Amino acid sequence: MLNIIGEALDELYRVFNILNHDYYENKLPEPVITIQKARPNNLGHFTLGKVWKKKDEEADDTLARYEINLNPLNLNRSAKQIICTLQHEMVHYVNTISEIKDCNGQIHNKKFKELAEKVGLICEKSKRYGWGTTECSDIFKKYITDKIKPDESVFEYFRIGGVEKEKKPREKKTFKYMCPGCGLVVKAERDKNIMCQDCNMTLEMEE
Repeated sequence: MLNIIGEALDELYRVFNILNHDYYENKLPEPVITIQKARPNNLGHFTLGKVWKKKDEEADDTLARYEINLNPLNLNRSAKQIICTLQHEMVHYVNTISEIKDCNGQIHNKKFKELAEKVGLICEKSKRYGWGTTECSDIFKKYITDKIKPDESVFEYFRIGGVEKEKKPREKKTFKYMCPGCGLVVKAERDKNIMCQDCNMTLEMEE
C-alpha cells in the first residue's frame, strides 16, 4: 500500500528524536508533526501554542501538543535540506518553552540566530525574515550524513501547486474619446455620444 505521508512522517519523527537527544537534551516533548500545504515560499512553521488537544475535556493540559509543519510543496528538496527546516522549527520550539521571544511576526531576531548557529545552522539576514533564512553548516551536513543517515526514499514525492486557472482577459469597460477639433480627451463607456461644447463636434471613440 502506498503510504507517502505516513512514511515521510515516520522518518521526520525518527529524525526529531535524534536531534532532540543530541542537541536539546531531550527537553522537547514530542510535537505533532504535520505535512500540510502552506504558502509556496514557507518551508515550515512551528505553532507558538499547543494547538493539538485531547478530546476529553477533563484531560490534563500537559497532554496538549505543539505542532511542527513541513510544507509538502517543498519536499522536492534533499533530505538534508528538509532536516535543516526541521531543525529550524525546533529552534523555535526550544525558545518557546524557554520563554524566549525569537520572532517579531516573520522577522527572526538575534535570539533565534544565537541558538540556530549553536545547533548547526547558518543564518542569513534579509529584510523580510530577519535572520530567518537558514541552511546547514558543513558540520551539520556531516552530522546528518554520519549520524542521522536519512532515508531519501521517503521523500521521493512532493506536492505540486494547484492547477492554475486560465486567466480570462479583462473586459475593457472604459474607452478614450477624443475631439477631432481641439483634441479634448474624455473617458467613458462604449458607444456614448459626447459633444465638445467648444467645437460643437462629436468626440470620436478610440479602441
